[in-house]
Amino acid sequence: MEWEKEKFRKMFPALYAEIGDRIIPTVIDHLEVCRSIEEAIEVIDYFERKGEISKEFASFLRSNVALLNSMIRKRKRGEYESRGLL
Repeated sequence: MEWEKEKFRKMFPALYAEIGDRIIPTVIDHLEVCRSIEEAIEVIDYFERKGEISKEFASFLRSNVALLNSMIRKRKRGEYESRGLL
């Protein structure tokens, strides 16, 4: 689920102040740490179940194996945590 920054700030001012301008990882960021296509599909399924991505986007990602291959294994696990981005 994506939020407009200003709308989120108005609805949750204390939470917005706490998170500030930190980056919240998206499905793409999670796909970049996957080690295999199977793992990437699991991540896509999870984000779809949680409503973080649309069914159409999930279907697009699943059907484009070449795209997934270009995304996986780009980052190491824990990279965001080590930079304090979560």
